[in-house]
This record gives sequence, C-alpha cells and structure tokens, in this order.
Amino acid sequence: MVTTELKGKNILVTGGTGIGVGAGICRAVHEAGGKLIINGRRREALDAAVTRYPGSVGALGDIRDPMQVEEIFRTVEGRCGTVDGLVNNAGVGLSKPAHEVEESEFDDLFSVDVKAAWLMTRAFIRRLLAAKRGGSIVNVSSVHAQATMPRYSLYAGAKAGIEGLTRGLAYEYGEYNIRCNAIAPGYVHAEQNYDLIRTWTEDPQAWVHQHTENHQALPFEITPEDCGELAVFLLSERSRCITGQTVRIDAGMTTMLYNRDFLQ
Repeated sequence: MVTTELKGKNILVTGGTGIGVGAGICRAVHEAGGKLIINGRRREALDAAVTRYPGSVGALGDIRDPMQVEEIFRTVEGRCGTVDGLVNNAGVGLSKPAHEVEESEFDDLFSVDVKAAWLMTRAFIRRLLAAKRGGSIVNVSSVHAQATMPRYSLYAGAKAGIEGLTRGLAYEYGEYNIRCNAIAPGYVHAEQNYDLIRTWTEDPQAWVHQHTENHQALPFEITPEDCGELAVFLLSERSRCITGQTVRIDAGMTTMLYNRDFLQ
C-alpha cells in the first residue's frame, strides 16, 4: 500500500539486504514515500537491495565497528542530509544450549544484536542533538525477550537488553523530541528459517504449520510486510506521542496461556 507517511524523511535501516523482517521494513519505508537508506556489510548484497527500491541509497559498513558507523553517517549526510529515522534491524540468532555456547559465539551475538544497535543509536542521537532536531528510532526485538524456549537463553537475553535500551533511550531523550520504540515479531516465516528449525525438529514444515495453527491466536503467518507497516507507523508522525514501547507483532502468541491442542 503506497502512502506518503514518510515523505521528506531520510530513514536508515540496518541489515536491510536480506529477505526477512528487514526486507519488509525496507519495502514499507519505500512505499510510504521515505528516502530509504539501506545498510549492509557485503557490497554485492547491498547493490542488489538498492536496485529493488528505486531512489534508495546504499550505506556499506560493518556497524559493529564505531569507525565504520561514523563513516556510514558521513556518507549518508553527504548524499541525503540528516537522517530522520533509524531502524536497528540488523541481528543474528543463536540456537544452542547456554552451557555449550562458546565465548566467541556470545561475543558475536551481543556485538551485533546489542552493541551495534547502541553504536548506531549513539551516532544518530549525537547528530540530532547537534542539529537540534527530533527523530525516531525503531529497534527490532523479538517475542523471545518476553517468553522463550530451550536453546534460546542467550538470544532472549540479547533481545531483553534491546527492550531495556529502548525504554531508557525514550526517557533520556524524550525532552529533545527523540522517540524510541521497539517491535517484537513472533515467528515470521521465510524459507531460510527451515535450516534453523531443523536444530530442534526433523520436520520443519510440519513445525511451522503446527505453530501457526496451534500456538497463535490468529491462524495465519506473520509476514515481513506486517513488520514493515508497524515500523513505518512508529517512524511517522502518526505515533508522535508513543515512545518507550515494545509492540509485539506475534499474532497473539504471547497472550496464550495454553496452546489450542491443550483445549481439545
């Protein structure tokens, strides 16, 4: 659905080169009339993403590196001007029992899912304060921050950290008209998810079907576009009085005390 909610706004989306939630956010920002700025670590994937959204801008860089973060913002400012909205979408997963996780795996998870989001946010806020402008931050969390499952202890911890950061930033910078919210998707289906799901079941297709039918209040799959529409709302002036919130986009999964099979 094409709108003009973000017309005239520069929106930077980290990790926007994939086909999951980030792609849905990029598509929604583009269709809402925003100037889409896509961050990615690999040139080939970034170039491909930019071609999907005419008029968009690529911002190559590893957001775990503070020097590259600064270069990303300098490049963007040179081409587009001040960034109005930041979506901290980049993230990695980890499905492994906590006692088997290596320190390097822990560091990789938290460096992308938490530290990189903070580095990007820090650079963004510094520029807004210097320009005396307001802005909006949308962090991508997960339902795992509220309710999780075996093998996801560390991932749940990382996403819980993102939600705490979201609340703190909202309070700390609200007086400057800088808002910060988070979206927390449930299971968003994509074909590449099957490899991850195989870490706990031999039949990933059946698991996805059962999850949709029995473990959600709404019996249909959540799409990347659903996540994108929510992000656009939180980036736009329609949500001007909303800050410090985490909105769960999980088809009602975290509201359920028992799954549907239990009630039969």
